[in-house]
Amino acid sequence: MLKKLVITMLMGMMTLGAMAQGGKFTVKGTFEGRKDSVTLEIGDVNSWETIVKQTYAITGEMHELTCDLNDAALLYVTDVKGLTTVFPAIPGETLVFYQNEHKVTHLGGSQFYVDYDEAQHFVGPLILGISECNDRFSGKYGPLYPDELNLYSDLFIILNNRLTDYVHQYVKSYPDRDAAAALIFFLTGDNKEIETAAATLTERARNSVAANLYKKLNTGVSYRYDDGSGD
Repeated sequence: MLKKLVITMLMGMMTLGAMAQGGKFTVKGTFEGRKDSVTLEIGDVNSWETIVKQTYAITGEMHELTCDLNDAALLYVTDVKGLTTVFPAIPGETLVFYQNEHKVTHLGGSQFYVDYDEAQHFVGPLILGISECNDRFSGKYGPLYPDELNLYSDLFIILNNRLTDYVHQYVKSYPDRDAAAALIFFLTGDNKEIETAAATLTERARNSVAANLYKKLNTGVSYRYDDGSGD
């Protein structure tokens, strides 16, 4: 049950095994219909240190954050209640996103994020649900009674299974997309599932910078592929 805690806790268990490719990453965000603030933070998946972090008042205007990345990283979008959405931050790419008052997110910008937008509408709510379960397990809202523990344990498993199934579905449907390679990151902690999904990618997508996200977090994966993997 703990295998997906990395999604929200992002435990540091990676090496520098994947080849880095640097470049400038830009994120531009617009938030509507809310009277609070939002924090944009880009984190390095090698060191788990913050590369850049900025909090913005929500005014309806577009906010922009730019930084140089040595490799694929993670973008955290966090509201005042601590609700965090995680997106891949890919060097050389530009992410333009919009959130409405219901915190429904739409992504645009470079082609990577146009492709990733389709997946995040399904994956995002699942990850937020998993995060909520983790908060319950951690005691953030107080101790759980046995019935509550069983309820959240069952929900945790259901959400993880749905996330795993969707990642495989997306990768199988779009094996040459860098967005598919990035999505495999959310299988972190299950080497068998990662191997299965990664084998579905084309050779080009497996060697993309986006693929470094899952490679660096799962050093035990052998990454052996046959000639029929779809290259």
